[in-house]
Amino acid sequence: MNSLRLLYRPRHGLFAVTALLGLLAPAWAALPAALSSALQTSGVPPEAVSFLVLPADGGAARLDHEGKVIRQVASVMKLFTTGAALSTLGPAYTWRTDVALGGTLRPNGTLDGPLHMRGSGDPSLVMEKVQLMLSRWRAGGLKKIHGDLLIDRSLFDLAPHDPAAFDGLVLKPYNAGADALLLNYQAVSLRFAPDQARPGQVRVSMEPELDGVQLDSRLRVQASGPCLNWRENLNVVIEPVAGGHKVDRQRWAIKVNGPYPRACEDREWPLLWQGDGPGDHAARLLSSAWRQSGGKLSGHVQAGHWPDQAMVWQSWVSPPLGVVVRDINKFSNNVMARQLFLTLAGAPATLARAQQVVTQQVQAATLDAAGHSPCGDGALVLDNGSGLSRLERSSAWCLGRWLQVMWASPVMPDFVASLPVTGVDGTARKLSSVAGRAHIKTGSIEGVVALAGVVEGDSGRRYVLVGTVNHPQAEAARPALEALILWAQRDRGP
Repeated sequence: MNSLRLLYRPRHGLFAVTALLGLLAPAWAALPAALSSALQTSGVPPEAVSFLVLPADGGAARLDHEGKVIRQVASVMKLFTTGAALSTLGPAYTWRTDVALGGTLRPNGTLDGPLHMRGSGDPSLVMEKVQLMLSRWRAGGLKKIHGDLLIDRSLFDLAPHDPAAFDGLVLKPYNAGADALLLNYQAVSLRFAPDQARPGQVRVSMEPELDGVQLDSRLRVQASGPCLNWRENLNVVIEPVAGGHKVDRQRWAIKVNGPYPRACEDREWPLLWQGDGPGDHAARLLSSAWRQSGGKLSGHVQAGHWPDQAMVWQSWVSPPLGVVVRDINKFSNNVMARQLFLTLAGAPATLARAQQVVTQQVQAATLDAAGHSPCGDGALVLDNGSGLSRLERSSAWCLGRWLQVMWASPVMPDFVASLPVTGVDGTARKLSSVAGRAHIKTGSIEGVVALAGVVEGDSGRRYVLVGTVNHPQAEAARPALEALILWAQRDRGP
């Protein structure tokens, strides 16, 4: 054991090792041999880990190791958000992004006045759907907006978002804040490829195009070397364009320079766009996409209030919630989870209200016959509902009991289908030793790895399981979490 070697001292080493073995032996002994062995190999002590295995349909725990300890569980927190949403809103729930005419639409396609757009918090408005939505505006007879495109995003009442608050990585798309009109996850992707027509040069393009944003690429092809960690050698800066002694905040540049390995061939790098603050990404995207669709805009895309007496001209309807939660859970989409979490708060949506609604729902659903919930007394702490937070946490018992509730729920098929299948898809595809036998949500942030879900035992019985590691060497304990799934599956003995 590495931990024993580190504590050994020549003068009194035998005593220290013997004492440490005496302290740890009961904790190791309480675990199944496969889990104990995996943890010892990882160097993670048993007190840094929670393991819980419960029959999905109720009954005594098969395994309970530190199940009541409250820990960070990273993206596994999405199970509370998506489960609560399916239970309260229903799998058929949809978001509607409304559009209203602020004047007369003439037969020639000119709108004399502004066009109003009202955000609904739809988590799924990716670029392809935005383009389809705009094509429907054209099909409805709109060609030119003789005025502004006014966006009402007042559904979400939020404090200013700091994309650097979590980990300081302001260009990471997962650090996007919630927005009532979130388009394409507030991201822009750079695409790289060696230029076949110009040897030694690299072609760089931007998707989607943003109005007033230009690419400044000074990449050079690196003829030799592997493609490993290619992003680490590139420098990307997003900043307003300087003109003379002034900075033009209407015009921005994405500057890229450094070596690009030829071995990489075609690659994509998604980036979070902040630009000139909230709404800047949506404004630039809509302006560019409307122009590309053949439409004209004489004014600007900017914030505006939805008129009290406005009549809805068109609505874009999202996919049903049952489909949306699959994207959230299978691919652990933090931005979509934040949108869904706030949707549960009603209007106007605040984080405090969303936290209260989901916490109360989970606690009420997990009450036992004596009126006690394993999710009470601080055992469940919510922040933004995605798990991308150092504040959010849960005990294994709270998570496990919630999974039992969801297993008995009418929305169980949609909930379980949203979880990655081990060894098959989503974030659980690398769990090959238990391929196809479990639906598991995984989660990880620095110092934390976790998983939770439902596994089919060899007997045919289903179990809910939770595994959480909070330790600086948490990443090394991943095999122990995979061993937990395998142990839960083998319910007929050795």
